Amino acid sequence: MDLATLKRDLDGLKIDDHPAIVQQKSRDFYWYSPVLKQQLDHVTGDLIVTPKTEDEVIRVLAACHRHGVPVTPRGSGTGNYGQAMPLSGG
Repeated sequence: MDLATLKRDLDGLKIDDHPAIVQQKSRDFYWYSPVLKQQLDHVTGDLIVTPKTEDEVIRVLAACHRHGVPVTPRGSGTGNYGQAMPLSGG
C-alpha cells in the first residue's frame, strides 16, 4: 500500500492523515458492545478522504483500486456494530 502515491493521485480532494482525525473517523459506536470493544479497539484507518461529488467518489475508488488500498465507506459513523470501521486499514 503506497499512501504517498495515492495522496498525489487524489490531489485537490479533502484528505486527512492526522492521527487523531483518522482515529476519530475510524470509529462508530462499536464500544456499546463489550465484545466488539475488545475486538475492534485497535482498528484504525490510514487516511481519510472526503469526496463531495459522484465524480470524486469514482476518482477515489479508482485510485484505491489501482494502488491496492482497501476502502471503508462511512456515513455519519452512528452505527454501533463496527460497520464504519476499516478492518483492513486503508
